[in-house]
Amino acid sequence: MFSAAILISIIAVLYYKKEVVSIQEHSTMEMQNKALMIEKELINAHMEGREYHYNASLEKRFQIGLFNEEKQTVYSSLRSKEVFFEKRVYKNDSYEYIVDTLQMPIFGVKYIVIEGTEGFEQKLKLTMLIFGVVVVSTVFVGFIGYFLSQLLLNPIKQRVQKLDDFIKDSSHELNTPISALMMSVSSLKNKKEVDSRVLNHIAVSVKQIAQIYNSLSFLAFFDRDEVVDEAFDLQDVIKESVKFFEEIAQVKGNRFELHLEPTLVFMDKSRIQKVFNNLFSNAIKYSYPNTPIKLELKNRIFSIEDEGVGIKKEDQKSIFNRFERKSKEQGGFGIGLDIVKSICKMYDIKFWVHSQLQKGSTFYLQFS
Repeated sequence: MFSAAILISIIAVLYYKKEVVSIQEHSTMEMQNKALMIEKELINAHMEGREYHYNASLEKRFQIGLFNEEKQTVYSSLRSKEVFFEKRVYKNDSYEYIVDTLQMPIFGVKYIVIEGTEGFEQKLKLTMLIFGVVVVSTVFVGFIGYFLSQLLLNPIKQRVQKLDDFIKDSSHELNTPISALMMSVSSLKNKKEVDSRVLNHIAVSVKQIAQIYNSLSFLAFFDRDEVVDEAFDLQDVIKESVKFFEEIAQVKGNRFELHLEPTLVFMDKSRIQKVFNNLFSNAIKYSYPNTPIKLELKNRIFSIEDEGVGIKKEDQKSIFNRFERKSKEQGGFGIGLDIVKSICKMYDIKFWVHSQLQKGSTFYLQFS
């Protein structure tokens, strides 16, 4: 029984750590959705030309704080008076927080802060549950075999967990552009004249959905798609991708700087374009606002440089693995760089990355 207690206790600790991560992610996602809902309500009120008043009586699960550009309170039911606006996600001993920063102030609101406690309450319940299970389980030595079998199934559990996370991330990634499309279409219906800003929102949202679809379809049909190799100038493909992503980049104030020279290659044009599309999408996603994205094609080496969050040195190899994401705050599926790696290996294209945290990253492709 003593041996069983030790074994079960070890398993309980590992299970607790895994469940804590799952609880935290679930709680964070719910808080992010709440922030997005408030942001959507602000945008709807602004586009419809009506005043916005937050109805605190409808919310019992979260506490809400709305702040202006000077970080002064517009509305707040937060229990903590200290807010760290420079952080996206943080927590203290009792509460956890999400800080959503609007690109432009709406009704004087620049920051939306969500305060939640569900994660802490669920962790306490989880601790009590695990403690009870451990105490009872030590009496039944036969449970040792059951828990050992669970360990043997751990690789399958991890795979299922990755697929579960992938489905959650897919829903979250599609939610933003689809919500923007719905609001834009609703706005068009209520206006006699077409607003260029609304059309721009629609164009950006459609392109975001198209990029997500292209990545998912490539992942699903990579082995079935027909490969049509042909000769073409690589700089033409790069310019096409730049044209596609320009509107998306402009939303954050990013701009492309091109330094390209003619480079003939022989490969499947659509596949190499997927490589550039995923690199451009990542560069925009992880760049700081109002910074350039530099593209260079010289001596058959292509590079894309951004000024953004950067990548830790120890993570610079693993980021090319499927479903690998080092920053969950920025969204994504963790499949873009896996697609880049798969196509580069198919055509013997060397690829590598140089990066520094808080300074940016540069991805390189060397064509043979």
